[in-house]
This record gives sequence, C-alpha cells and structure tokens, in this order.
Amino acid sequence: MAVFKGMSACVVLFVLEILIAHTNSALVHSSCPNPGSQDSFDLNQYLGTWYEYERFTAWFELGVLCGSAKYGLNDDGSISVINGGYRNILGFKIPTSITGRATIPDPTRPSELRVSFSRFDRSTGDANYFVVETDYTTYTVVFSCTDLPGDFSIQYAWILTRDRGQAPSNLAAIKSTLQSRGVDVTKFNSVEQSDCQGY
Repeated sequence: MAVFKGMSACVVLFVLEILIAHTNSALVHSSCPNPGSQDSFDLNQYLGTWYEYERFTAWFELGVLCGSAKYGLNDDGSISVINGGYRNILGFKIPTSITGRATIPDPTRPSELRVSFSRFDRSTGDANYFVVETDYTTYTVVFSCTDLPGDFSIQYAWILTRDRGQAPSNLAAIKSTLQSRGVDVTKFNSVEQSDCQGY
C-alpha cells in the first residue's frame, strides 16, 4: 500500500509538471516569491475602479474579457470588492461579476489586504492580496500566492490601470522589478478591453 501511495504521488507530481510546462497556469513549481508590498499606501486614493491590463491565468477568470475591479468602503470599515466583466459564450456576451470584502489584517501594513468572496468568511486571517506598487492615478500591481506541498505554489498577479486598455508608461520597469523579485512575468496575459460598453 505504501508503494502504491508513493507511485500515486509521483504520478500527481508528473501531471503537475506537464501542466506547468505546457500551459500558462498559475500553478508554479516553486514556493511563493516575495515581491514585496508598497511601503506608503493610501487606501482612499486606491479606491475606485481599476481595469485589468494583464493578468496571470486564473481558473475563476477563464474566458473573462473586459475585466475590472471596483473598490469602495463599507459601513463597517471594511472594503467592498466587485470584480466584473463578461464571457463570450457562443457569440453571446454573458455578464459575470462577484462581490467580495477586503480587510487589512495588520494596520501597519495597509497595502497587504485579505480579500474574500465568501459571505461566510469574516475571519481576520493572513493577507492574501498584496499591492506591490501603485501611483493611484494610472496603474497598480497586485500579487497573490499560496504555497502547496511538494514545493509548488499557486500564483496570481494583475497589472491594472485606471484607463481601460491603456498600458502603464512604466510597464517594462514593472515587469523588470517583479522578475528581479522572483515572479515569472512570462505568465502575464493581455486582457481584452475593447468593445466593453456596459462592462
């Protein structure tokens, strides 16, 4: 039985390696890098609407075009999160959106948030949404990562802009900084932001 379990684990690892090698998956064969988070962060300036310019592949965003994120303040001091866009299914634009809630677990590190899209999750656990850098008015860079057994991790990253479809003027510098901090920037994919009226 122990041999069978060992073989099963090897098969799983082999399949994971194949998936990583042949897809732009968020699954990475390494532990989570530490791209850092912005030292000086003003939440009020960060609120509002951001549009996805590039992102890592994420199962929950498969096929999503015109992706956006809108942040506001809730009455209880937490942050409202509305992620939206549409999926093109058989030529039909099907709106998609999800509403979540964000908190700041450590007030001394306000650029490190905990975001949840479950109405049952009211925990104040570790941060899972890191604002790596932003200038508030044109771009922001967000990173999220979860370590898995076997030296794997699931990594998500987004480059978002205030103006839909407008590349940050410092895009090359953004990617260079991320790369130097261990983030594989080849996993970024462009997000379609044309013909997005109403999304």
